[in-house]
Amino acid sequence: MPQPMAGGEWVTQKERRQLAADAREQARAEKRQFMIQWQDSYWLAQNHPCDDSVLAWLSEHRSEASKIGASRWNLETLPMLVAKQAQLRKAAAFQEVLDRAKVSHQTLTVEAVLEAGGFPQVDSVENSNAAHKQQRPKRKDAGIARKRPKAPAA
Repeated sequence: MPQPMAGGEWVTQKERRQLAADAREQARAEKRQFMIQWQDSYWLAQNHPCDDSVLAWLSEHRSEASKIGASRWNLETLPMLVAKQAQLRKAAAFQEVLDRAKVSHQTLTVEAVLEAGGFPQVDSVENSNAAHKQQRPKRKDAGIARKRPKAPAA
């Protein structure tokens, strides 16, 4: 049965279907927008130094993100992000010191490096790759063409 609207007009079944479809589409668009915003903020917190407000926003919206499947947030996620941010901020501060020294054509003193928080930690994967490359012995005959043994004639 059609229902009256506030203005005295009657809403037809076709209009109700259209309104419901529009509401569903609006909800989908909001969900997509939220997922994009969540994933962008999470990526930013993992890869670039950012403000604490980004971490706070991620923490506040973790339940909504879990509902739509945008994140697998657990108890270890926030401490991991905080530690990663500390590392990224330390590296950014160190880079600023290097950039200032480069512009002013100075050499860095130990005090300047310690003021910036010391040398930033490099990821262990890069260290292990560099160590692996250094351990590989160089062949004595490197660069010399070698003859292939001839196959025996049968």
